[in-house]
Amino acid sequence: MLNKIQSLCDLNTSIEHSALSNYSRTAVIHADRRYSYKEIYNSILNLACGLQKLGIGRGDRVAIMLPNIPLFPIAYYAILQIGAVVVPINTMFREPEIHYILEDSESLAIIIRDEILEEVGRAAEDIDSCAHIIVLGENLPGEVVDLNELLDEANLNPEGVRVTPDDPAVILYTSGTTGRPRGAVLSHGNLVSNARASVQIGQISSKDVFLGVLPFYHSFGQTVSMNAAFCAGARIVMLSKFNPENVFQAIEKEKVTIFAAVPTMLKIMVDYEGPAGELSSIRRLLSGGAKLELSLMEEFEQKFKIPIYEGYGLTEASPVVTFNPEGFGRKSGSAGIPLPDVHIKIIDESGNELVPEKEGEIIVRGPNVMERYLNRPEATKEILRDGWLHTADIGYIDEEGYLYIVDRKGDMIIKGGFNVYPREIEELLLHHPAIAEVAVIGVPDAVQGEEVKAYVVLRQNADVSSDEIIAYCLSQIARYKCPKYVSFVQSLPQNALGRVQKHLLKKGRFSK
Repeated sequence: MLNKIQSLCDLNTSIEHSALSNYSRTAVIHADRRYSYKEIYNSILNLACGLQKLGIGRGDRVAIMLPNIPLFPIAYYAILQIGAVVVPINTMFREPEIHYILEDSESLAIIIRDEILEEVGRAAEDIDSCAHIIVLGENLPGEVVDLNELLDEANLNPEGVRVTPDDPAVILYTSGTTGRPRGAVLSHGNLVSNARASVQIGQISSKDVFLGVLPFYHSFGQTVSMNAAFCAGARIVMLSKFNPENVFQAIEKEKVTIFAAVPTMLKIMVDYEGPAGELSSIRRLLSGGAKLELSLMEEFEQKFKIPIYEGYGLTEASPVVTFNPEGFGRKSGSAGIPLPDVHIKIIDESGNELVPEKEGEIIVRGPNVMERYLNRPEATKEILRDGWLHTADIGYIDEEGYLYIVDRKGDMIIKGGFNVYPREIEELLLHHPAIAEVAVIGVPDAVQGEEVKAYVVLRQNADVSSDEIIAYCLSQIARYKCPKYVSFVQSLPQNALGRVQKHLLKKGRFSK
């Protein structure tokens, strides 16, 4: 039976052994239904065979645009089973964003639920490479592929495809400073190393119960809440979206032991005034995706009596780079120490390594670091130099090797754990007929960490409201990227070279 899931083994041997050694145990809980490892494993094999019958094979790219439901890991591992490459798409993305990723990745197919079929259909209609829209639903039109029919390929074994650690497994799109998202090509080896290291540093076992509420299309949720859980043969309680009441209920009912979250989730839980339920089952609460403010950590721990273990990572590193060790090794305010086989350095502007306690750019090297950006050789050369990933994040390392995050080198906004790049929003707004100039910045927000604010200079005689500008953005990009605030100004502060001085906007030192 081992040879039936050859490429799943190549992604992570532990996942294969979990499917076989935990055959009758529960793998996933979703909407009060329990799925055994046997059910998940057989569905992976069936779907892999169905995909092959569509002509999908080694090296082909298949997009997944699904929430946290059992079908996500089934589709994810089925695609890898046949040597193809997974392209996860944020479920909040709109037609232009979906179109861009499908076109840039040259995805041969996309797997979705029927509720977004109309929008995805419009996004894919003029992309020749996207031959199949595979849909979970009922009463589907004839031009799409019924996912349930693919899953019914019972007792059929997919043709085994051997892959190497260097073969691409997943392309994760991360917004770029140029305004266009870039696809980070993560290999089987990248994902293997990061999932296994997460299991090791988290001391995770088959007895653990994960709360899978971080979206699996996001690198943090994908590695820590899905791949690591399957590696260890653990159980995943899947929630399709974050709701504090449902989170508290799920933790108490299923005795969740591991909960990975972003700071925004923790803030909402602290502010929640309903019944919190019993949380004593949690032995490991992991925070990542954005810097965790010490005040929020202290407030959460005081209220719920659960320690938070903070980490640091980025999509290009699969994503986990550092985490605080369990127990006495934790340092409040620190992002922890590097994962096994991962190395970090702090460098100055000239590339010289700095001594402990000195602030500089964080660079990373290890088996988790991506091989390249898809179709972006120049961007790849810029971020990968001499084997080191240059993160553009600013931090320092203390005498004991613990990393502290100080700031971000670029303009990136982190809102609720999602990266938002101002350039992408600025380019969109400059297409609005009423807008002459625009600058987008992040402003502090008690819940989201940061919110998006746009400073807009209108064209002569133009008349448009802030609500109209926000509505325009909502029609083009994901809601979390859209400005919450719009300020109209006569001009933007610029230096002698004409570059907008965003630091003055953030300080409010500019002429309206």
